[in-house]
Amino acid sequence: MLQIVSVRDATNDEWDEVWRCSEYGTYFHSREWAEIWQLYTDGNMSPYPKIITFSDDREVVLPIIRQCYYNGIIKRYALTGPPFMTKYGNWLNKDSLNKQHITLLVSFIIKRYKNLKWQLNPYDENSKNIAVNSKYAKRVPQISYIIDLSKGEETVYANMKQSCRNHIKQGINNNLTVTEGIDINHWKIYYEIYRDTVKRWGAKARFVLGWRLFEILFHKNNPNIKLWLVWYKNIAIAGSINFYSQRKIIGWNMASLTDYRKLRPNHFLEYMMIKHGIEKNYNWYDLGIDAGIKGLENFKRSFGPEKKMCDTIIAWQPIVYYLIQAKNYIRNEKDHAL
Repeated sequence: MLQIVSVRDATNDEWDEVWRCSEYGTYFHSREWAEIWQLYTDGNMSPYPKIITFSDDREVVLPIIRQCYYNGIIKRYALTGPPFMTKYGNWLNKDSLNKQHITLLVSFIIKRYKNLKWQLNPYDENSKNIAVNSKYAKRVPQISYIIDLSKGEETVYANMKQSCRNHIKQGINNNLTVTEGIDINHWKIYYEIYRDTVKRWGAKARFVLGWRLFEILFHKNNPNIKLWLVWYKNIAIAGSINFYSQRKIIGWNMASLTDYRKLRPNHFLEYMMIKHGIEKNYNWYDLGIDAGIKGLENFKRSFGPEKKMCDTIIAWQPIVYYLIQAKNYIRNEKDHAL
């Protein structure tokens, strides 16, 4: 009978090797992504990778990020992290896995790593075989919007909504241009655009990133990390930070100046990124999730993408689970009393 026979720490070389070989891996599964957050949080978050070995000698790497509170008394985990804004998780594997492997892995992960957030990887076919069978965990529906670049520019463009194509044409008519950010001053410019965007979001901003994170990304000097800027009359009015790996482009962070939104720079930028991806023979352009925001959903859907499941799994320690249940019960009682 198939079973897990060992769990041990993964070395840097083991993590890197499996990540490079993984067909379904994304930049978020890389060791560098975990180390960026370790540096940004001064060690409060840190890589916590494990190698799981099965009785049939197949192995997987779990690219976990761990966050500690109160001198390590309380811990949070993410596949992959950081825990408060999880990105595509799952494991990394060179060997093929079947449903038995997946069932054992999921059960192990949920039991071992309490206070866990895990967003399923839409590129991993095994995500459809993941079932949560624990009262201390739940699965939250989530959709990612992804464009198949292998169809070619003509087909991709034809699949876009007319309104999207009109906005792209508007950007072209307004002589918008897109360039890659190549020095620290470009990153500082983008950070100011990002700050303006966060101010516009107001209370909708679930978290705010500090300049230090953008500075760290720049100093990585990694071709997998690219900053793109949209220019209008020598003014940078929008931009995005994209991650490139395993023939996938993932749009991670996008921002635009409020005063120039009428020029539709975001539509124009996404289109130029799509064209660039096709020219460089990438397979997928990932627009990301909509976070339940209707306007963001409409924006992403206007590009005619495929919708792929990337549900989020949340698991709690029993005591945290019961505290949440008690809180919800009290809230419901108050609502009934009104």
